[in-house]
Amino acid sequence: MEQAGTVKQTFAFLFPLVVLVAGLHAEVANQRPNILLILVDDVGYCDIGAFAARANHTSTDQLYYETPRIDRLAREGTLFTQFYACTVCAPTRASLLTGKMSNRLGMWDAYATVNTTFEKTGKPVPAGAHILDNEPWDEYHYSKTDRGVTIPIAATALHDVKTIPQGLTGYHSAFVGKWHLGSHNHEGYRPQDRGFQEVLAYFDGGGSSYHRPFQAQAAKTKNWDMPGEPLIPPQDYLCDDIAQRVNNFLTERAAKKSDQPFFLYVAHPAAHQPVQSRKDDLAYFKEKAAQPEWSGRGFAKPEYAGLLKGMDRSIGAMLDKLDELGLATNTAVIFLSDNGGLASVTSNAPLRGGKSMLYEGGIRVPMIVRWPGRTRPGTACDVTSDVADIYPTLMEIAGVDYSDFKGDKTTDGKSLTPLFTDLKNEKKNYPRDSFCWFYGKMGYTGYHQFATWAALRKGDFKLHYDYQGKVALYNIAEDISETKDLARVQPQLALAMLTDLTGWLRTHCNAAYLPKANPDFNPQGPLPYGPYIPFEKLKESLFREAPQDLEN
Repeated sequence: MEQAGTVKQTFAFLFPLVVLVAGLHAEVANQRPNILLILVDDVGYCDIGAFAARANHTSTDQLYYETPRIDRLAREGTLFTQFYACTVCAPTRASLLTGKMSNRLGMWDAYATVNTTFEKTGKPVPAGAHILDNEPWDEYHYSKTDRGVTIPIAATALHDVKTIPQGLTGYHSAFVGKWHLGSHNHEGYRPQDRGFQEVLAYFDGGGSSYHRPFQAQAAKTKNWDMPGEPLIPPQDYLCDDIAQRVNNFLTERAAKKSDQPFFLYVAHPAAHQPVQSRKDDLAYFKEKAAQPEWSGRGFAKPEYAGLLKGMDRSIGAMLDKLDELGLATNTAVIFLSDNGGLASVTSNAPLRGGKSMLYEGGIRVPMIVRWPGRTRPGTACDVTSDVADIYPTLMEIAGVDYSDFKGDKTTDGKSLTPLFTDLKNEKKNYPRDSFCWFYGKMGYTGYHQFATWAALRKGDFKLHYDYQGKVALYNIAEDISETKDLARVQPQLALAMLTDLTGWLRTHCNAAYLPKANPDFNPQGPLPYGPYIPFEKLKESLFREAPQDLEN
C-alpha cells in the first residue's frame, strides 16, 4: 500500500510537469521559427567530414580534414547528398536568394573588376540586359579567334527580382559576410537595398584576407564595403570575427524577447582564397601531416586544413550560442557551400573536377538542414535538388504566403520540406527532376578541356555540352566520378538530353546572355579547345550513331 501511495504521489508530481513540458513543446511548435542560413565559400563536398566519409566509405576519424562541429550538425539533422549549386560564387548566391536558376538572371560568372559594364563604357544596353552587365571578352582578356562562339554578356548584380528577406514578411532579416551580388557596392544593389534590415558587416567580391586588417582581395577597394561595428575585444582571425558578430546579433535578439522571428544569412568567407589559417590550427595540422599514415598524401595540406578547422570552429560557436540562449529548439539551421572546392587547393575525390567546372566536383556541394521536431536526426536524403530550392523551402519553414513565387513561371525552385519526412520522395511531393547549368567562362587552365559549357542532370543521367562542339554523357548513379562517357553508347539519350538542355536555355534565358557564332573565329588559327563543330552538325553526328533507335 505504501508503494502504491508513493506511485500515486510520484504520478501526481509528474503529471503537471508532463503537461508543462507538453505545453512548452506546443508553444514552440506554434511559434514561427528563426532561420539561420549559413553559406560557406569554395568548400568542396569532401571538405566536410560527414560527406567525405560517405563518399569514400570510411569514417571521419580516418580523414585528414577535421570538421567536428559541422559533422555534429549533420548527425542532428538531414544530409542532402545530391544537392547542387553553381560553378562559382555569384551565380549560386543569385539563385539562392531568388529561387531562380542563375541562367535566367544572366548571372553565370563570378565577375571580376567589372571595368566593362555598359554604365562605365557608355555603350548601348542590349535588349533585356542592364547597365551593370558587362562584356567579358575584354574583361577576361580572351582571344576572339580561338573558338567558334562568342563569350556572352554577364550580369553582375540582381536586377528587378524579389529576394528571400523581401519574401519573409514579419521577419527581422540580417546579413553578414560576402555579398558578391552588387557590382562592387553599387548603390541600389547592396544587402541593405535588397531587403536586409540589418547588415552586420559585408564586402562585395572575391575573397578576403583572414588576418587583421581584413581586406577584400578582388573588389573595387581593398577594404570591406561595410566593416561593421568594432568588436571588443577585437578578433584577429576572420572566422572568429564572423562568429563574434553573429553571436552579438543572437544575444541582442534574445534580449529583446521579441515575438518577431529572425532570418540571419551568414555568407561565410571561408574557405575562399587566400588560404590562411590560425597559427595554432596550422601547427596542429603540420604535426598531423608529419605522422606516418599521412605520408605521401597529396592533399594533406596543413594550411587549408587549418582554414577549414577555423571555419568549423566559427560555425560551432554560432550553434553553441543558439543553445546557450535557448534559441536552438526553434531555429531552423541550413548549411551549404556555394560551389565545389578549388582543384588546385583541395581534392574533391571521388568527385571529378572542382570549382569553375560542371563536373560533380564543381557543383555538387554539402547541404544540411536541422530543424528540431521537423527534420529527423542522423538521416540522409539522396534525392537530387539544387540551390534554387532554398527560397521556397525557407518560405515554407516560415509559414509565409509565397503564392506570387509559385505563380511566377520564371521561378524554378520547389520546397524541400516534403523531403524532411519522405526522404526517398516516394509521395512525389518534390516535383523537380531536371537541372540545367550554363557557364560562359573557360575556367582554370589545365583542369578541363571544355570552353563555354552547359550541363543537364535529368534523373540518374548527366549530359555535358561544350559549345565548341563536344558532348559527354554519364550515369551519375553508377559513375559518380564521371569517367565512363556513354554518349556514343547511348546516342539517342545523349541527343534527347542535348535537345532538352539547349531548348531550355533558349526558351528561358535572355539571348544576350547565351553564346552566338563568333564572326572573328579563324578555323586556321590556334584551336586550344579543338575544332569548332556547329550545333546542327553535332546533332547530326549523334543521330547517325543510332538512326533505328531514334526512329523508334
